[in-house]
Amino acid sequence: MADSVKLLSSEQTQAFDTEYVDDSMFDLVIEALDKYQISQAPFKLMDVGGGNGKYVDKVLNHFARASAILVEPEPSLAQKNRPDERKQVLQSTFQSLALPSRLQAVQFNWVLHHFVTEGYQNTCRVQQQALRDAYKVLAPGGIVLIFENFYEGALIEDLPSQLIYHLTSSKVLAPLTEKLGANTAGVGVCFHSARFWRQQLTQAGFANISEHHCYDFSALSRLKRIGLTLEKQRVGLLVAQKPPLRTC
Repeated sequence: MADSVKLLSSEQTQAFDTEYVDDSMFDLVIEALDKYQISQAPFKLMDVGGGNGKYVDKVLNHFARASAILVEPEPSLAQKNRPDERKQVLQSTFQSLALPSRLQAVQFNWVLHHFVTEGYQNTCRVQQQALRDAYKVLAPGGIVLIFENFYEGALIEDLPSQLIYHLTSSKVLAPLTEKLGANTAGVGVCFHSARFWRQQLTQAGFANISEHHCYDFSALSRLKRIGLTLEKQRVGLLVAQKPPLRTC
């Protein structure tokens, strides 16, 4: 039986009613779609956790021959999507979706760290399964694009991930972690290092994995960083390809 994914409340999701991909970051997406020759023909992209649809609208505006499937479980965000004949909005979790096939691109914009369930190891399995499902829906040669916050530990690289997960997923500690600024208090969040995600992509079957640095950030006080054994926080884009079919 598959682990069920915990969902944030409608109030918690309102913090994500915005668009984080700026022009310089979108240029990285354009470069990836060009590099793998996705944009040289009509293509379909699935935006997982696409929220209010502003990102997909940007893709459709830039690529005249693109179409998109936007998957968003939160009704209040899904309803904010602007109608477009090239955009299909599905109000659903990715995990309960009837998966399409032979897409050219799948995108996770700051979404994978919200795929949490009961237990840290189970959460990692849910995240890994999401990448395996992304692999399944892609046509050979298709790509996955992942914008993420990378949390890298000073002692053990992925230790901050475990500490943050246990703190934010605890219902007992929820009043405290909420006061400390955790929007995901009582539900949980599970960030990882860039190396962890690259390993997960490899295990899911992807190849040609590349990483693009976007910017460093520091959302936590020095005391919190020490307590979490956190060395660095940064935003980056990971791009990986489902191997194309070999031709004789």
